[in-house]
Amino acid sequence: MVVLVRCIDDTITVALEAHLKQLIREGSITSFLRAGEWVDAVASPERKKRPAALNKARYVTLISGF
Repeated sequence: MVVLVRCIDDTITVALEAHLKQLIREGSITSFLRAGEWVDAVASPERKKRPAALNKARYVTLISGF
């Protein structure tokens, strides 16, 4: 079954219900829809606010590979 989830960038998408625990643990979502109400996703204190941005060195490496 799929559920609506709100991602950390405030977009809303669908996810497999079986993957909710993993998404919460990874800090990928902030809430999910259950019985018509948004439920806050509670994760560990070290939950990521945003995915880590690539640093310049990695950009250069990716570009030079082409």
